[in-house]
Amino acid sequence: MPTSHIIQVTALAEFLSEHSDASQARFAFSYTITISNRGNVPARLLTRHWIITDANGKVQEVHGKGVIGEQPLIQPGRFFRYTSGTLLSTPVGTMQGSYEMITEDGVTFDAIIQPFRLAMPELVH
Repeated sequence: MPTSHIIQVTALAEFLSEHSDASQARFAFSYTITISNRGNVPARLLTRHWIITDANGKVQEVHGKGVIGEQPLIQPGRFFRYTSGTLLSTPVGTMQGSYEMITEDGVTFDAIIQPFRLAMPELVH
């Protein structure tokens, strides 16, 4: 990937106790994603691909257009931040994936979302 096409993705996850019910194996998490354009050309987020894995190894893949109904164009030196959520049947899991990006000159590339942990606070030591 050329240095002109550098997208950094960071994630911050939070357990949502008010939307969770352990007796029903329902554990809700929000995650805030920051997508920073560290390159020197504008890039638009086209699609998302998430791989969500619970503590039992159950994998759910999510593919879709854009994020939260948007396909943001991120200028060099700028960022786009959004918050979304997911449900797990276990109190701990992981998310990872990628965003398909396209530059204004038509170059497509994947911005990798490194694995991040979803966990109830009581389970983290």
